[in-house]
Amino acid sequence: MVQQEDMRQVCRRFMDSVSREIGGGPATEEEVFGKCRTLAEREQPEAREALTALSRVIARQAAGKDAAEVLRFYLDSQFGLSDSEEAGLLEEKLGALHSSAGSAAAEGAAVGAVPKISVIITTYNRKPFLRQAVESILAQNYPNKEIVVIDDASADGTEVMMEECFGDEPRVIYMRNETNKGPGANRLAAFTAHGDGEYILFLDDDDYLIDSGYFSRAAAFHQSRPGLSFVAANVFLEYSASQRLQLQEIGLSEVTDRRAYFLNFERPGYGKPASTLTTLFRREALIDMDILHMNMVNDASIYLRSLLVGDAGFIDAVVGVYRIHGNNITFNLSRDFLVRNLEEKRSIRNLAVERYNYKKKEMTGWFNNTAYDTIVYYLRNSAKTKEDYTYMYQWTRSNCPDIYGKVKQEFRVRLIKKQILQVPLIRKLIGR
Repeated sequence: MVQQEDMRQVCRRFMDSVSREIGGGPATEEEVFGKCRTLAEREQPEAREALTALSRVIARQAAGKDAAEVLRFYLDSQFGLSDSEEAGLLEEKLGALHSSAGSAAAEGAAVGAVPKISVIITTYNRKPFLRQAVESILAQNYPNKEIVVIDDASADGTEVMMEECFGDEPRVIYMRNETNKGPGANRLAAFTAHGDGEYILFLDDDDYLIDSGYFSRAAAFHQSRPGLSFVAANVFLEYSASQRLQLQEIGLSEVTDRRAYFLNFERPGYGKPASTLTTLFRREALIDMDILHMNMVNDASIYLRSLLVGDAGFIDAVVGVYRIHGNNITFNLSRDFLVRNLEEKRSIRNLAVERYNYKKKEMTGWFNNTAYDTIVYYLRNSAKTKEDYTYMYQWTRSNCPDIYGKVKQEFRVRLIKKQILQVPLIRKLIGR
């Protein structure tokens, strides 16, 4: 295992070698990645994985896809070397590889009118994360933005922190519930009360942006392609336990057809952006897709409904960080939450057939597929007791009989194991 200081020295040497290797003129992203990976292979085996991951970030910089501050963030987060001499030289060399280095960040400057962006942040007992999320939005160089924080009755001092840090900030509105209502209800309440921007971004309190020019770029993208439902981009996944960053590239076309994306959502080739932290929704599209009457305002449902009314736009840039940790709601779903989620998707199915001319047979298959994926995810990640399994089996048999046998067969062995582990003597024998 490479020690932290040793890894820093390896990274310094690696960046120095990369700077010398790529100084000869223009090169494609894959050419730069190949050169970097070759250099990484010369280092000790324990360092190669980290250097290969860095190589992909460097290659994207060489192609002009990401802002320079993204590489600085990565070097600081993973190696503590953003201010090093080697990092400065590498940034200079990378900037020289492409002539449009600064064009992406400035793309929105040429637009005459500056439409308002409303950012809605739901929060509950995550005071330190929330502050970082709000600050990342305020750091955006886009001039016309407003942040609405809706606090779901936090008990960790969130209200005090918001007053101390943002009480004098006119661009930040703070709302607070007296009782806990859940993130979906809060998104809708904040949207109804203050979501009057031409574009809307729903941000979870533990995620944040790292490209200060992203709003300018995304708004310009919207304006250059009228009628898109939303524009999204790439992120780093941050695994909080290890502090490791993993690049997530969506890999979809710059403009992706609404129907193809809707029917294949979250299937191979049609991945979902990480949460909604990079996604600027057109407010008119949200109204058209009936956000005010949604059973559950969560990310998948917002995307699906939006795809009924407009195409999707994607910017191939890394602009934010999505945290993965033990408290993510997607790993702690309740049965009630899951069923409301499924009922919302059934509403989407009905909406597609009744209002948008999708075929009933086609949408029955779609609903069965999406219900199966949702139920399987819950049973794998959140179901804890025999009652959880039994409840979902019964719901599936009543509402999705076509997939009932498949679901029950897949989890038959797992349920037996859970039943065995409920016997105290067996738990004691295996030390659990």
